[in-house]
Amino acid sequence: MPFEDDDAIQGDTEIVRVLVNSGWCAKRPDGTERPSSGAFVESTNECSAFVLAETDLTLLARRFPGKKIGVVTVANARTAGFIVARDPEGGDGIPGHVVLVQKQALVESKQHVRLARQLANTGRVL
Repeated sequence: MPFEDDDAIQGDTEIVRVLVNSGWCAKRPDGTERPSSGAFVESTNECSAFVLAETDLTLLARRFPGKKIGVVTVANARTAGFIVARDPEGGDGIPGHVVLVQKQALVESKQHVRLARQLANTGRVL
């Protein structure tokens, strides 16, 4: 079943992406961290994420020990061409699971990477 954008998830809602790969975290010139574009480019075109207000960060930390978490807003994801779809079947029992799906560009194309970079530049790391 294809994923559908969930309009009920408002634009200012924050979503978190576990940065499972060390290359998915980048430093800004001021030294603060942000997700890298790689965090939002998947060969399946489905990036697993969680609605921050609905999830349990303790469960995420147990499932992904020692991993950082990138935070972006739904509005910024949509501006970068992603839809935000509910995925109650995913998340391995961790609540608030959603999937980011790039709808504006071909998977792993230069434009897809550019849009992923646009989204990553808006994020922060917890």
